[in-house]
Amino acid sequence: MSKPGGFGGMVSKLGALISEKSAVEKVADNPELMAELLLLVRMSFADGSVNPPEAVAFTSILGRELDLDADEAGEVLRFIDDFGYETSSAQAAEMLADLSEDRKREVMAHLAQMARADGSVTEAERVLFHATARRLGLE
Repeated sequence: MSKPGGFGGMVSKLGALISEKSAVEKVADNPELMAELLLLVRMSFADGSVNPPEAVAFTSILGRELDLDADEAGEVLRFIDDFGYETSSAQAAEMLADLSEDRKREVMAHLAQMARADGSVTEAERVLFHATARRLGLE
């Protein structure tokens, strides 16, 4: 008979760690999450370049809001770059059309956070924000 938390408990914990999906796997398995992240990346580039506050905002949203491992932000960005380049912002927003009203508002809050991250909101960021809101039926 093994003690609680003994070898059997350790094996169980190790098995859970091994079977846990990486952030990239979670994104690959969830088209809506992929679409949201693609829109966040597009928002970060809307003003022409990504600056440190925008990178921090992306990592924060990834970890705190979307429950992905923020330490894997680089891998997630590479995945999005590899597999999301053929998807337009309009197509990404349309992939989110069936989300609940609350989840749509959450996506828009994340986009607003990204747009404001560097202290100013450009016209290109406003255009992307409002176009996304319209496609989600929020405007």
